[in-house]
Amino acid sequence: MAKLLLGTALVLLACLELGSAYRLVCYFTNWAQYRPGAGKYKPENVDPCLCTHLIYAFAGMKDNQISTYEWNDATLYHSFNGLKNKNGNLKTLLSIGGWNFGTQKFTAMVSSSGTRQVFIKSVISFLRGYGFDGLDIDWEYPGSRGSPPQDKHLYTVLVQELMAAFEAEGKSTGRPRLLLSAAVAGGKSNIDSGYEIAQLGKVIDFFNVMTYDFFGPWSHTTGENSPLYALSNSQSALNLEFNVNYAMNYWKEKGAPAEKLNVGFPTYGHTFRLTSSATGVGAPASGAGPAGPYTRQAGFLAYYEICTFLQSATMKWDASQMVPYAYKGNEWVGYDNVQSFKDKIEWLKKNNYGGVMVWDLALDDFSGAFCNQGPYPLINTLHTGLGISAACVPSKTTLRPAVPPTHAPSGGGSSGSGGSSGSGGSGFCAGKANGIYADPKDKNKFYQCVNGVTYLKNCAVGLVFDPSCDCCNWA
Repeated sequence: MAKLLLGTALVLLACLELGSAYRLVCYFTNWAQYRPGAGKYKPENVDPCLCTHLIYAFAGMKDNQISTYEWNDATLYHSFNGLKNKNGNLKTLLSIGGWNFGTQKFTAMVSSSGTRQVFIKSVISFLRGYGFDGLDIDWEYPGSRGSPPQDKHLYTVLVQELMAAFEAEGKSTGRPRLLLSAAVAGGKSNIDSGYEIAQLGKVIDFFNVMTYDFFGPWSHTTGENSPLYALSNSQSALNLEFNVNYAMNYWKEKGAPAEKLNVGFPTYGHTFRLTSSATGVGAPASGAGPAGPYTRQAGFLAYYEICTFLQSATMKWDASQMVPYAYKGNEWVGYDNVQSFKDKIEWLKKNNYGGVMVWDLALDDFSGAFCNQGPYPLINTLHTGLGISAACVPSKTTLRPAVPPTHAPSGGGSSGSGGSSGSGGSGFCAGKANGIYADPKDKNKFYQCVNGVTYLKNCAVGLVFDPSCDCCNWA
């Protein structure tokens, strides 16, 4: 009995030390900075203690190499990755692609071993140069939208080669291996044409399954954005497939380990224009509802915009699909709320999935000014429901470089004259602990000490080493 109690205590202690077993992966969008007024969202609006992983969307591609997209991405990268100074357990990834990116550049890049290697080397340099912990591939989608059938297999090859390169780079530099995730389709036809799931499941760290956008203003009838289950009594093949439960089970049945699957949770809804007196799910509709004042996209409302809509609308609970909808006049919206998120979390736990992916941070009521539910009401529901630790542990001394990748060596890290100034603990790092140290003679330089070996690094032109963040900062 004493042994049993001791074992239980040790398990509880381990759980307390490790925190939640679940991932809470949240996307940050670099175009939310352009929204007006209370909708504007930048890295300083991010709560660094809310999610276990943050993914910056999106990077671009030029000449088969990863590249910035927005004019100020480099500045935003610096602020974004600086959030890790406030939460030492936080991991940051950079996502490449997205719906508007299309498929053409991905198809060209994966077409040969040479172009894939150009991409992979650029990725390692870019991620290390800007201080990210990994890459998220958001190719929508291999094998469809103009992508030829062979891209299904070439996608697998790319993922395998990326992981092999990440592992080799980690071993050669002594740094933690870069993470690799993928945003993947929730619709059966795109899954079938795009992914060799069992092979990918052996390599990739986690999948972010886009279990939303199942119905929207492109549909001829109203439908829920992210229903948990199929609509009861419906025989429609689309309805039977276009729900969270079906999509996640399909990924699992095809060979993806449940613990590597993150269920997609949307912090927005889709709007429709009703064309009859019917107001339920499946009511006749034609086109998109009006754009919201902040997101400014027809057929689309952020959760905080929906809260304003609900003040004068009729809200209904869709019991069979376990999500709400609301209508006012001829405007209809299908969305998620705190209750539907709670129900989905209970379902997720019962099915042993690895975590949650949220699209996106800027669409929740991040300021708490609209919904009277406090800041980030939806994502906080996930945070609590998954048992993510409320404690935010400041990071130990870590490098958060803001050095352009053209100044970063292929092995990662910031650029510099690189290399050892001695072996066996000679030179500047002799007797010093692993870490980053300022150069007392030159503000543009700093030392990285690894097991007593000295590496002299340079900040990019115009930047100086900043000891307060152990990063290259603006002078």
